[in-house]
Amino acid sequence: MTRTRIGFWVSAAFLFATSLFDLLLCPQSKVEESFQLQATHDLYYHGVAPALQAGYPSLWNHVEETVNVDYSGTPTHLPYDHLQYPGVVPRTFTGPAILSFLCRILLLPCSLLNIDADPDLVQFLARLCLLSLNFLGWLRFALAVDKVPPTSTPWRIGNPIMTTGSWLLVITACQFHIPFYSSRMLPNTFALAIVLQSYSYWVERKIQTAATLIVFGTAVFRCDLLLLLGTLGLSWLFRRELSIYSALKVGILTGIISLILTIPLDSLLWRRPLWPEGEVFYFNTILGKSKEWGLSPWHWYFTSALPKGMLLTLLLVPLSILPIAENLVTYERRWRQSPNNTNDRSRMIYRLDSQWLRFILPIFGFIVIYSLLGHKEMRFIFPAFPILNLGAAAGMSKLTYFAFPPRLESKEKHYFVSWIARFGFGCGLISIVLTLAGSLIFVATSKANYSGGDALRALSSHVQNVVVSSDGTVPPLHVHIDVAAAMSGVSLFGQRAAQTKTPNIEWNFSKDGYEDANSMTGQSSNGYEQFTHLLSEDPEIVSSSIFTVVHTQQGRPRFSFRDRKIVTEDTIFVFEKNRWRN
Repeated sequence: MTRTRIGFWVSAAFLFATSLFDLLLCPQSKVEESFQLQATHDLYYHGVAPALQAGYPSLWNHVEETVNVDYSGTPTHLPYDHLQYPGVVPRTFTGPAILSFLCRILLLPCSLLNIDADPDLVQFLARLCLLSLNFLGWLRFALAVDKVPPTSTPWRIGNPIMTTGSWLLVITACQFHIPFYSSRMLPNTFALAIVLQSYSYWVERKIQTAATLIVFGTAVFRCDLLLLLGTLGLSWLFRRELSIYSALKVGILTGIISLILTIPLDSLLWRRPLWPEGEVFYFNTILGKSKEWGLSPWHWYFTSALPKGMLLTLLLVPLSILPIAENLVTYERRWRQSPNNTNDRSRMIYRLDSQWLRFILPIFGFIVIYSLLGHKEMRFIFPAFPILNLGAAAGMSKLTYFAFPPRLESKEKHYFVSWIARFGFGCGLISIVLTLAGSLIFVATSKANYSGGDALRALSSHVQNVVVSSDGTVPPLHVHIDVAAAMSGVSLFGQRAAQTKTPNIEWNFSKDGYEDANSMTGQSSNGYEQFTHLLSEDPEIVSSSIFTVVHTQQGRPRFSFRDRKIVTEDTIFVFEKNRWRN
């Protein structure tokens, strides 16, 4: 194996290691991932058989139900969390179906031996499968980048050890958001795995295949990929890489096939005919409801999201398209040569490098168009990070070449340019290392973000201790989970894990009020007397004469630069009813 291949696979292993480290350090989830995670749980443990037995939903029989959009009218015998807690808009089951299927395959030996796999293990494997799908996308993208044929500018060949694809993997691994979210069950994460494959075909100039994947991702996972499809499509049409006829053919055929794949499964499980991403598009764009989740200034993506997402590696992106090093070489040649000795190689370059500009420009347009929408989140522009990281990798590859030129290219020495490039190369390495340091701080801080899940684990440990200290007879538990706890880590996997660790105890969980912002809050403590335990963010929600706090979970973390430590505060309180065992 050559040094180039060794460097590439070490870089790939580094990306996988950082993503896995984030998963191991933060194994729980938050509200943004709630639907995909709960759906994965339900499809793994229950499958689609209960929905099939209940019969396929009829369009005509459902007309009366859809008038009030009353999901509570769904048959209560179906063991699906989304029917009781549907959320604001429906999402597709395609991603959870894939993950649950992969988990069943991986845990097939347990099924054959009639062994129940630990729920925490199932959740970990599901997220690991999603991480692997995204990692394979990055690996495929980096391999495609290294296959780009070199042009007249030799630096595109790269250094014998670190190619542009290798730098792409290293830079991505040192950032926070992509490795951290690569295993998080967001529609954006599922879509990113498809977008990465599309970018790979784009780099290889297989435009129709690239367009097909983007259309599929738009129809099934994220309707906002339509903006990306628009900017990429215009670029392909302008560069004559795709004809109008081919664009229409790909769009129509792929769109129809995508709907055929997603609508039957989602209609079956949602118990009504629907196209999830169509409803999301109608709710957020046509009705303009997305602004209810908060508004940000038009420049937020450029002044906050990108600097936070890429940190110092963002400074490397302009180097990929600016001919700074090439012009410095020209200056040094002119200085060393006689005034009468001129040739084509001494001409200045006054244009941007089209080799990478053709990738960066459509992505820049995608971010600009997305900036016109009021509601903004970092995850909305995840499709931009692979190309921006490619730009940073190309910039680092250029610095590497001019700082340490291959021996075959060293007949003409450029000492001045070489020393400047080495200084720039050192600055580039420092920016990557500092980005990694910042990412580690982000990860360590994020670990305390899942206070609800941590509180549930603390309650499970407390109950186990009660069982050990008692005679073994413990009455059924009735646990109420408030909105804050449900949004910060409590999941069906966690609830099932608590039941598994105490098999002789009956656990009953309630999230009454979750769909209407915890409507029980503000009532007298009598409303909670039916429960034996509470997970609540309000320390005074019940009377101390009835309930006692047995655990206080820290959360809402922030990094204090002055104290150089992570600061948390009391977030979730675990209440236990006095004399609940009597």
